[in-house]
Amino acid sequence: MKLFILKERGSTVALAAMAIFMVVFLALLAFIVVSVPEGRIFIAAFFAFFFLMMLAGLRALLGRRREYKRAETFAASSTFSDSGVTFPEELEFETGTLEMMGYWIGSGRNRSYHVERKFISGEKKRASRIPFMSSPFKVAVSPDGTGFVKAPAVRITDEVYKNIVVLFFTDEGEVRGSGTVTVVTESDSAQVNYRGDGKFIAGAVYSTLTKARTVKTAISTEGFEYEKVIGKGRSFEFRERMLPEEKVIMVGTYGTVTPRMLVGKLPGSPILLGHGEFIIRGILDMRLRRDVKAEETFRVELKGEEITEEKEFEEEWGFRD
Repeated sequence: MKLFILKERGSTVALAAMAIFMVVFLALLAFIVVSVPEGRIFIAAFFAFFFLMMLAGLRALLGRRREYKRAETFAASSTFSDSGVTFPEELEFETGTLEMMGYWIGSGRNRSYHVERKFISGEKKRASRIPFMSSPFKVAVSPDGTGFVKAPAVRITDEVYKNIVVLFFTDEGEVRGSGTVTVVTESDSAQVNYRGDGKFIAGAVYSTLTKARTVKTAISTEGFEYEKVIGKGRSFEFRERMLPEEKVIMVGTYGTVTPRMLVGKLPGSPILLGHGEFIIRGILDMRLRRDVKAEETFRVELKGEEITEEKEFEEEWGFRD
């Protein structure tokens, strides 16, 4: 079992840099006010405005760091294992599903990362321990944090640890489905034969290429704009894990957790793991023209059960047409 605390990397460096910048800024403001008598009121007001903006940013950063510290304190006081989580004391909490979407708005310096979160509560309890929640999950997240997460979770409602969330990612499940993806042009053709192999999607590619440079095999999922290349060449075999190697537990706070925080904690770039329906593609890498693609689907199922919740999740978040 692996345990991770969900927090932004580099927050300490960012806090130190902002504090130093504010000190320099105040020194510059004081120098200008003393040295430039003409228009000092206007200059002071101008600098004060930007100082207040930086102060607001510093306050937000300090607030996030306090939340990260709360999560670290909770994790240090609790006991985690493959069988579940033992809390530091008896706590009130609710079990359910945490859903998140991460996306970027704008471009260049104005580009900003946004997150939508939703906790779907299932049951409210009071206990000192909760068993590991081996329920279906799905993660599709690019290296920059774009994508979505749906995972079984616990949200603490007791005041001391209020809004601490514990996410569970099981290693249980099996890849189902087999078939062939055929992609053809006037002069090139490729066959991607795929099959479920335990926790892996596996198969082989055979091609006859004249104008295409190579064949790629990739996986993706509905509502995710990225794809993960799992094989490349002319004739080759591929094998890609669709579930973690072991159980994973993550701890954070509801107001700060983001899909981007999962990057580097779950395997893959982009991350494509979990249960439900996935897409497998055969891609002809063409010279001086758009790639030619064809695709089929396969499923990852938990204990052979159909994952009916996935369709509702995708429709509710607008992933389907």
